[in-house]
Amino acid sequence: MKVLVLGVINSQWTFQFTKTFLRKNNYEIWMVKKGCDRESRKWASLYTKIGVHFIDCTSQAAYIAEAKCEKSFLKGLCAHIAYIRAIVRAGDFNVINMQYVNYDDVIHAAILKYIIKAKLVYSYWGSDLLRLSGRQLYFNGLFVKHADFITFDNRDLEFKFKETYAWASKIPSKTILFGLPVLDIIQRRDGEKTSENIRTEWEIPKDKKVIAVGYSAVAEHHHIEVLRRIEQMDAEKKKEIFLLLQMTYNGTDRYIKQVADAAKKTGCEYRVLRHYLTNEEVADLRIMTDIYINAQTTDAFSGSVCENLFAGTILINAEWLRYQEFKDYDFQYLEFQDMDEIGRLVQTAMEKKIDVSKNRKLVWRLRSWECCAPKWQRMFQRLLRENSRKRG
Repeated sequence: MKVLVLGVINSQWTFQFTKTFLRKNNYEIWMVKKGCDRESRKWASLYTKIGVHFIDCTSQAAYIAEAKCEKSFLKGLCAHIAYIRAIVRAGDFNVINMQYVNYDDVIHAAILKYIIKAKLVYSYWGSDLLRLSGRQLYFNGLFVKHADFITFDNRDLEFKFKETYAWASKIPSKTILFGLPVLDIIQRRDGEKTSENIRTEWEIPKDKKVIAVGYSAVAEHHHIEVLRRIEQMDAEKKKEIFLLLQMTYNGTDRYIKQVADAAKKTGCEYRVLRHYLTNEEVADLRIMTDIYINAQTTDAFSGSVCENLFAGTILINAEWLRYQEFKDYDFQYLEFQDMDEIGRLVQTAMEKKIDVSKNRKLVWRLRSWECCAPKWQRMFQRLLRENSRKRG
């Protein structure tokens, strides 16, 4: 069966979905090559190694971008038509799956559905729905309503989608989570390495409480506000803390420097991680982290939060991030309503034994590929049967 994957392909999420689900189930996978910069070449090489086929649309994508800059409607229209024709020439597809619903691809996907008579699946990730303006949501909705199925990466997205669009109930949809390959690595490493061994490799003191703040370099994680509260803690208590700041993607150099300065002002030992992390390194970070502070402005039930919960980390979570999964399952964590509560909760987590033993089983049920892949397979097989009947 032939699947065209559109949307954000230069991402670990799409790569793991392609490798761990599509390839393992013997789908013929096609993607669109839009750029020839170093990052795009790197991802294209990774996909090619696992047997993904590429349609080269780099020139058409460049024309589309150029037309936007010049605001040339005619030039842009011609570029979009050429882009779609290049994909059509690659032959028929059974399913078009768009990972991350963005402007250009949402239009292309809806048009291609009718030209090549494929089933269309839009897969929402989070910020593609939660952080858009009303006007942007309306525009996307004009094309999303042509989907044959819609998936969501967490229950909150599903609720948001149904609140946003009056026609949402007319389209089959379901929360089908991505599996997290890091969970398998954490599980394997539990029998190979202890947290102390990993800390030795990373040159992090064994006798300190490792506290992680956020999982990327975007300002919405409120690193500086959190660090200011830690700065206000008792000086003796701060000697027991090692701060871990994962600034490995997104953000600006200016903001990362501001975060590093704020970490220095706390008086705690700290490390700012800047290099790209492999899944093995991410697993190491989760295992050796004692406390994880999640104070984002908005968030879906992110993979990083799940990885920390699975590793036995104590989560200190903002009250405004009441994930639907926290309502549906008995997750164990600490919660703050106001930033000023962070110092007290950190001290509580350092001094008292917080029972988080239930979290591991819950996360495995929700986010391991072992449990997620069959749900994706059932959805794809349903669409493929419908597509076969329609073409037959």
